[in-house]
Amino acid sequence: MMPSDIRHYYFQFTNMAGLPRVTHSFLRIIWFASALVLWKERNNCVFQNAVYSSAGMLEKVKLYSFLWLKAKQATFNYSYHDWWKHPIPCMGAHL
Repeated sequence: MMPSDIRHYYFQFTNMAGLPRVTHSFLRIIWFASALVLWKERNNCVFQNAVYSSAGMLEKVKLYSFLWLKAKQATFNYSYHDWWKHPIPCMGAHL
């Protein structure tokens, strides 16, 4: 079933089945970082004729989410390298 509006996408992403409840706040931040990066890249393509890079977009999502997590959660004691390489364990989920 395809979600009919953006709220459904948000709910579906932030409440992924199989991941512990502790990860939901992390997933919310990742979702908002993704939306911000998509919006900014879209604007760059439309208004500045830029060419997007999916690898560059992924790097920006990881950077923004890391910075927001460091600012929001005092107990987030991971380095950017840890977050870049192993985000799932940094969220407290052990698969």
